[in-house]
Amino acid sequence: PWRALRRRRVAVLPEGARRWQSGQSEAVARPADTMVPAEETRPAESYFSTITPQGGFKFDRLYPSETYEPDELVELDQMAMVSFNATDMPPVIVDKIKRILKDFNAKKDLERYGKYLVNKMRTRTAGEIPQVLPSIFLPQYEAGKSPMERIVNNPHFKDLGPIMDLPEMAEVSRLAIAHAAENKYKLYQVTWNTETALAYLGERFPGTYVASLRVLFEIGRRCPDFRPRKMMDYGAGCTPSIVAAMAIWRGGFHDMLAIEPSRHMRELGHYLTADFPNVRWQPSLFDAPSEHDLIVMSHCQLEVRKQENRDLLMKKLWNRLEPGGILVLIEAGTPAGFRMMHHARELFISKLPLDKFHFVAPCPHEGMCPIALTGRDWCHFGQRVMRVPHYVYNKGSRAKFWDEEKFTYLVIRKSEGPRSKYANELQAPTAWEKSYFWPRIIFPAMKRGGHVLMDVCSAPQNFERIVVSKSKNHFLGYQWARKAKWGDLWRFPKRINRPEARPYIPELVRKWLARAARTAVQALHWETEIDRGIDYEDAKKKE
Repeated sequence: PWRALRRRRVAVLPEGARRWQSGQSEAVARPADTMVPAEETRPAESYFSTITPQGGFKFDRLYPSETYEPDELVELDQMAMVSFNATDMPPVIVDKIKRILKDFNAKKDLERYGKYLVNKMRTRTAGEIPQVLPSIFLPQYEAGKSPMERIVNNPHFKDLGPIMDLPEMAEVSRLAIAHAAENKYKLYQVTWNTETALAYLGERFPGTYVASLRVLFEIGRRCPDFRPRKMMDYGAGCTPSIVAAMAIWRGGFHDMLAIEPSRHMRELGHYLTADFPNVRWQPSLFDAPSEHDLIVMSHCQLEVRKQENRDLLMKKLWNRLEPGGILVLIEAGTPAGFRMMHHARELFISKLPLDKFHFVAPCPHEGMCPIALTGRDWCHFGQRVMRVPHYVYNKGSRAKFWDEEKFTYLVIRKSEGPRSKYANELQAPTAWEKSYFWPRIIFPAMKRGGHVLMDVCSAPQNFERIVVSKSKNHFLGYQWARKAKWGDLWRFPKRINRPEARPYIPELVRKWLARAARTAVQALHWETEIDRGIDYEDAKKKE
């Protein structure tokens, strides 16, 4: 406490300093002919930085404190904490799952079906390995030297130039990677029946539910002006996303549309959401012409063949979204799932202007994804959830009663974002708008003795490692860092430990980055020449 600290501080001051602090005159304390030592005539504040009190405590220099009120600090802390501890499903849903699995009365068969089903699905979702993903911000070739440009510039194909619309090489490379992955890792087509639907309910419902709950919880916290009334759950399955949405926004939906082609899954979803009002079911997207302000597509992209079909589906869902609405994409936390999110991210950046959309989470910027350049890492997160009880459905070891669901996600809002409205965090008036400028903790924090290391993704396109030390001032966030979770935001000042959090970017990618930097410098130089009144073409020829 400050009162005890003040008593300790005054107790170690010299006698002259204590009398000076109490207002007692030196003339009263000493005879007139006594000389006062120089060190005892200094003000008491000078001893705070020179005297080491008993116990080895040394007073640090004073830093300027934060200019926020206590209530504002609490609001900022709450806005940064978007992850939570292990959670359970709603009790009503748990009771229904217990009842229907017990009534089936074939526990061993369901467990065998569930393991077989997950292993078959894992061959498509978890077979890929991390790799460098192309970006429109990263020039892989010099100007005029890409394969498509060489074909068009060839004299034998000169007639193709006026009629051929050249795509971006980054888009062509992404489509090539997707085509190679689909040919190598085959999609297992599930034929749903009563047994497989119930096995999926016991095996995968808790994980898909907590992934949706974690993403929708962050939307509800960081978008307080967003209050959905009409929701669409594409590929609803047994409705884990609808259950999660009802847990976040209770009683606020006028219309909840679940699109699921499987009849057995629809019946299972009907049973779980019987108590929810205004839930409709349809077998396909074409039967739903109305617009919605919240659309969720969870664990569906890998079940669609060909990247062109996935892009077309995403455009259809985006067109069904009302202005100010939110599109939520969730996939498994594997390199394949991250590749889907990266492709969707590049698709929005390349096709739409920044005043028409913005990323709510997890990206803190609309620039190039730095994690996609490492070739070894992929952006994903984890959230723990309680399993279905072992006596109903035994998923694995009986000593483990929780699962950690790994997922990757992307939240896009159909409006202009705070990063476009304001130049920096200081200009943002509210805490939730300030949070759009904060870095995100990409991997679990490394909590060591006396310091914490965190790998964060921050604007403009940095993947860096920051350190928070116990010896530094309290407003640098050490106490908060000890409680930080995987996926939280970092609202405190950054003390960079490594400009590259994982320094293993391939040399070829470093050449691409250097080429992009040279192009940016040249463009900046040309703009400067234009501002001076020099012709752009002449400046370009000089370069």
